[in-house]
Amino acid sequence: MGQSNQHRFIIADDHRLIASGLAVELKLRGHDVEAIVDNGLDAISMIKRLQPDCAILDINMPGANGAEVFLEAKRWSPKTHFAILTAHPSATLFANLVEAGVNGIFLKSDDPAEICSGIARVLKGQTVLSPSVITIVTPQRDMPELTNRELQVLQGIAKGLSNAAMADDMGISSKTVDTHRTNLMKKLSVHSSAMLLMKAIKLGLISVDG
Repeated sequence: MGQSNQHRFIIADDHRLIASGLAVELKLRGHDVEAIVDNGLDAISMIKRLQPDCAILDINMPGANGAEVFLEAKRWSPKTHFAILTAHPSATLFANLVEAGVNGIFLKSDDPAEICSGIARVLKGQTVLSPSVITIVTPQRDMPELTNRELQVLQGIAKGLSNAAMADDMGISSKTVDTHRTNLMKKLSVHSSAMLLMKAIKLGLISVDG
């Protein structure tokens, strides 16, 4: 049973102390850290070759930054989950990363155990922003009025559920779920599921702890 919870990781960070500390935390949880690299070009090469379950990338690295590594490596390793580490918080950067499809964003100042807990949720298909990342993204004051069904759909999106899975859970049709999703995008003035999730988190409409 232990094997089912073991995952393979690559860590790319030119700050060796941070990379090593994170590797220790992951190994303590039974995971396999297959490689630690200190630049973006090696990260792309290793992800392409090893096809890890998760790649944890520093946003600022020699050769290629974390966003560039993600965009290139995702083409070669589509099943890999990607998490970004940064020491330079920026609300605009975070929004762009979520829009691009990054699965998790964490600050280097976050507790390593907290990062690992977030990574566990990333591996379940959730989009995860650490609490410290969320506080940097300034909440907007205009709070849209959402129905209970729309809130349920938001929670389903946060859990990475498909329309069909949400429809089964709520006892409605997939088409109705899609209608709720469309209405949510209109109410929150966004044009993608990634940005819908980002804005819902910013507004405190959904939980990021579960």
